[in-house]
Amino acid sequence: MREAIAILAAVMALGVGCSAQAEDCNANQASMNQCAGKDLAALDAELNRQYKAQMNWLKTPARKQALKDAQRAWIAFRDADCLYQVGKAEDSGSIWPLSQAQCLAAHTRVRVEQLKAYAECREEGCPR
Repeated sequence: MREAIAILAAVMALGVGCSAQAEDCNANQASMNQCAGKDLAALDAELNRQYKAQMNWLKTPARKQALKDAQRAWIAFRDADCLYQVGKAEDSGSIWPLSQAQCLAAHTRVRVEQLKAYAECREEGCPR
């Protein structure tokens, strides 16, 4: 529970949440779960945009495959780490969707920033 609260605090501190509908997102557990899911979906869409931008920049099939492999490994890590942090749905209660979405969002936010840095780096030494 402390981890879920810490993640929620971090998410709110970063400005992620249902800012336009703050009352709706805090009305009950179902609304909190729904908002966390929407936030995760928005981050996932940004992740896909950044991944495609970097993929389009890469020059060789080998580099593209390396990024693809790295992304698949990152997804496996993210999912395994959130399973460790949050546990299985069947071992939890109604807060599990919120905790799971927040964990996935925290990891995804970091990965988005990594991919943005790759996509913005067009100097010598940057992945191409």
